[in-house]
Amino acid sequence: MSTIPTSATIPIQEFRAKLQEAVEARGTRYHSTKVSIFRFEDDATGADCDANTFSGCMQDVFGIDHMEDFAIKKTSKSPGFDVHKRIVRLVDTMIHARSLLIIAYIGHAVIHTESNRLQLISENGSQKMPWSFVHEPFLASSSNDLQNLDVLAVLDCCYAGSAVRAGGERSVQLLAACDERSTVRSKKDGVTFIQRVRQAAYALKNSGNLSVNVERLFGELQRLKPSKAPDAVHKIIGNARPLVLSVKHISSSALQHSTSSSNETNVLFKISLTGGPRDVLLSEFLQLTKRIPPVFKVSLENAYESHSIVLLCRASWETFARLRSTLDCAFVASVKGPSLVQEVPQ
Repeated sequence: MSTIPTSATIPIQEFRAKLQEAVEARGTRYHSTKVSIFRFEDDATGADCDANTFSGCMQDVFGIDHMEDFAIKKTSKSPGFDVHKRIVRLVDTMIHARSLLIIAYIGHAVIHTESNRLQLISENGSQKMPWSFVHEPFLASSSNDLQNLDVLAVLDCCYAGSAVRAGGERSVQLLAACDERSTVRSKKDGVTFIQRVRQAAYALKNSGNLSVNVERLFGELQRLKPSKAPDAVHKIIGNARPLVLSVKHISSSALQHSTSSSNETNVLFKISLTGGPRDVLLSEFLQLTKRIPPVFKVSLENAYESHSIVLLCRASWETFARLRSTLDCAFVASVKGPSLVQEVPQ
């Protein structure tokens, strides 16, 4: 999910079809799910501890037993090739049946000044690895050999939201610590993104969920976000099919039920529609959003006439992420509570 506030105008007929596609998309059962974590050995951000945290969380919450944690040696002259070779070996064991590969990077990153692309770097900056060494062959590839492989990339580094710019027709998603303009993993920040992922995953497990899709995990990340932490980023690349993780069994006596708050954080976003008179467009939008499943609740906050009809809407982070899988919705703001205009004296 990008928080850059731009959106295209959508004809109402196209909106109707894409809304249906988003809410009807279903995940698949995976023959195998494996995790590949990589980081630089030359690191002072605690990446090794967070790699252990992520491994433990994936195993305990989602029952994933195959975990690879690769520390790029300080002596490596070609970190990109080292990482690529290890992931290829893992992928070769997964492509014969529908599988999910989770690729996680933890550590430092910068935006390369010439290419304007994400570059992963060691602590002292002497080792550098373009993210494209992972993105192009495993996320964006349209190779027939990879058609059985879905991918979730988890990035805990600065400028992580810039990582995914294009993808193929497989189900590929990104869960990132921050957008393309923000920095993270400073010691002063306290809780790292990986620790936040762990907190969100355990909260969903303890609430009794039998399975969790990545949009739901993203929504929980945002719901539990510390006040000073940047918004996480979620992007869906390729098709709209959700990535679903089965939750490891937990006894009913250990379940905890989270409570919602009227002051809970939601997303304010806008959609621009064309294709008819304004009253007809407004009426059809309201009817369409009433007919979708309650889990995808969308409320209309306001509407304006421009060169199109501009609708200001509100939804949960999870719903916003799902709608963004097929619809061009523009993020406006993360908001809490009711409109303040209602409280302004006349």
